[in-house]
Amino acid sequence: MKRNKLSNLLMIITLSVFANGCDDLDYKPINQIDNETIGGSAELLSNLTMGTYSRLREREYMRNRHVSQEYPSDDIVLCKTTGDHLLYSYNYQHLVNSGISLNFWRQAYYGIYSANTVIEKIPDDASESLLQLKGENLFLRALMHFDLLRMFSRPFNQSPETNLGVVIKSTTEEPTPPSRSTVKETYDFIVGDLLRAAELMHVDKSAIFASKEAAWALLARVYLYMENYTEAEIYADKVIESGKYELLPTDQYRVYFTFLPENNRETIFAIKLREVENMGKTSIGSMYHGVGGWGEIFASKPFRDLIYKNENDARIHFIDPEYTLDGNGNRIPDPNEHAGYKVNIRDNQPKYFINKYTNEGGVQMLSSPVVIRLAELYLIKAEVCAKGGRGEEALQLVNIIRERAGLTGSQLFTMDHLQGYATVLDIVLDERRLELAWEGHRAFDCFRNGRGVDRSYVPAFAWAGPKRIILPEENSIVHLIPEEEITLNPNLIQNPL
Repeated sequence: MKRNKLSNLLMIITLSVFANGCDDLDYKPINQIDNETIGGSAELLSNLTMGTYSRLREREYMRNRHVSQEYPSDDIVLCKTTGDHLLYSYNYQHLVNSGISLNFWRQAYYGIYSANTVIEKIPDDASESLLQLKGENLFLRALMHFDLLRMFSRPFNQSPETNLGVVIKSTTEEPTPPSRSTVKETYDFIVGDLLRAAELMHVDKSAIFASKEAAWALLARVYLYMENYTEAEIYADKVIESGKYELLPTDQYRVYFTFLPENNRETIFAIKLREVENMGKTSIGSMYHGVGGWGEIFASKPFRDLIYKNENDARIHFIDPEYTLDGNGNRIPDPNEHAGYKVNIRDNQPKYFINKYTNEGGVQMLSSPVVIRLAELYLIKAEVCAKGGRGEEALQLVNIIRERAGLTGSQLFTMDHLQGYATVLDIVLDERRLELAWEGHRAFDCFRNGRGVDRSYVPAFAWAGPKRIILPEENSIVHLIPEEEITLNPNLIQNPL
């Protein structure tokens, strides 16, 4: 058998074990390839790295990551009840046996184990190509810990030295069942991984792979969450000034998410799905659009109230209303509707579909979720400026984003023209809401800034209790640790119920 065929076979065996051979929190698969073989083969290390990337696009990781990050926001409305556990991320009624939480937790730690396998086998004096692989796995390990932290732990500004983060997995070996580190310890670990990853990566790769710039970009976000505004600005500037990325022009921006991520000049890192991996009605986009999907989640009224203030805002194109047509197939004017025409209703909710997660490359329901893109870096810096008393600079950065969205003249902000906002920070946070809608930021942006999420518009059927504002100090803003994992590992401590 030729070497490449042998390697591929071994890789298949290894990934199969990663997926099926883990019964406890260690997620330590039975290794079908001896350590000496792995450590001595650049080809196997490269294959294992591709296996780590593949973890991100597993449905249990990618979809559940999105559900946990976006469904608690006030930018969406679910038109009906459902037996899918996504409902409990949406309505903050978390379960100890949530399939969303359990599947995400396990997939994340499978991926972290895979990353650790490669990291451990590449010494610091290895060749540049191997150090690149080590850097990519450090980035992926940091990203997965960060995603776990956002799902299961409280914001950094809420007692990070005592509040519990997640289990830090820095090695494939764990002599005793591990316990949760603090929020601060977990954030510090993530920062360390990203700093080291940026040092090691020097190969210019497309946005479907980790890169030095992707590590810088994620560092900017992490530092912002940690309220380390000096470092957040430094790393945002590094990305902006790198010259590797550019904001798409307005006409292309309107169809941003139909471009392949490796060909999108604004995307810094995305989870790549090939057409053959399209998940159809189990994809992220299936809940957001009725053409090819279920179409059960729409743009919320509070978000529509904000975006339709400027009818020429290019970001309106990410909303796809299902219009009511007359007998001749024409739209029916309705001045009371946001879109200006009558929109079909489902379960008392107007059908304002969301198209950020469909039609990549013209294929229904195909989408490679964008993890981070250049526009966010401008807004990270804008938030830093707003909080540092540099209001004029913050508004200049906001206006860069608004001008790209096609807004001009009085639609832009100056210190003398705040358009009814009380503070510059209010403007920045609303601009983040408009620009990054349905990309998993909104709820966390509110909570980390000490603000509630107003869910009073949500239909009563979606709540076990009264409609209300979710406050950042409430227990329900984080998911519960999966009960099965606590049963397997008594060192795990559950989040407060």
